[in-house]
Amino acid sequence: MTASVTARKVRKPSSLRYYQDGPPRHVDPDRWRLTVAGLGVPGVSLGLPRLTELPRVHENRRYVCVCNWSMRENWSGFLLSDVLALAGWDGETEGRYLKQASIGTAEKGVYESTIPLGDALERRALLVDHIDDAPMPLERGHPLRLLDFGLYGYKSVKGLARLDITDRFELGEWERRAGYALDGRIRPKRYRLSDLGRPHFIERPGEVTDV
Repeated sequence: MTASVTARKVRKPSSLRYYQDGPPRHVDPDRWRLTVAGLGVPGVSLGLPRLTELPRVHENRRYVCVCNWSMRENWSGFLLSDVLALAGWDGETEGRYLKQASIGTAEKGVYESTIPLGDALERRALLVDHIDDAPMPLERGHPLRLLDFGLYGYKSVKGLARLDITDRFELGEWERRAGYALDGRIRPKRYRLSDLGRPHFIERPGEVTDV
């Protein structure tokens, strides 16, 4: 990596570090669990050792923030489809949604977000624990964050603790707090490409794959 590229990547938008108005002070990876429950799932609690038995996926994809900036990075983690299969999910997607909930903090409580399950699976949503070959830091969502790259970042809960399959498409934290759209789909408009240091007009809705 050249020095100029390194310098550009260091100057990340401040909102990239935004996490529940401040992340938890500490997350013990030995005690952390991801609960997967709801419709078509028997209900399980998965620790990091169990998750890391799954095939690890490495993908270079573009994250887009509703605040009009974007960044392409190397993400590493596990396919949502593999995690649900590990939890014993029955495979049904019709009329079903995936509700995420965070670890939460005493000051701010638990953050939630709901996304269409079938769409997330079709877009190869990832449960990410590494970014650019390094463990994800607390402010980015350690120990695990679900990313559906066809949706804005506010639909992706940091510090993930629970996934529930439900038949209700519910308002999440940022829809209630800021009035953001429930569907969270990336809209065609001009964004600042922070990794490239320039603006760019995204012409099609959904995941950005052309730049």
